[in-house]
Amino acid sequence: MTREQKVLELFLKNPQSCSLSQIESILEEHGCLRINAKGSHVKWKHHAVTRDLIIPVHNNDCKDFYKKEALKFINEIRKTYLV
Repeated sequence: MTREQKVLELFLKNPQSCSLSQIESILEEHGCLRINAKGSHVKWKHHAVTRDLIIPVHNNDCKDFYKKEALKFINEIRKTYLV
């Protein structure tokens, strides 16, 4: 099992335990595009998901709510490829 797979499993079980940089690497591995938005916000897009994921970043971290939103976003991506 690679390091990326371990981080992904940890994130899927408990998203609050991961850092923002780990979440960003997971999003990039799933084919998401990072777009710098206004101010401290970062927008993530994926062609298989209709909505965008917007995360406000302060002190190189985000609130646990946004980590859970990132988990929902990843699950939407994974669901479209499993169907």
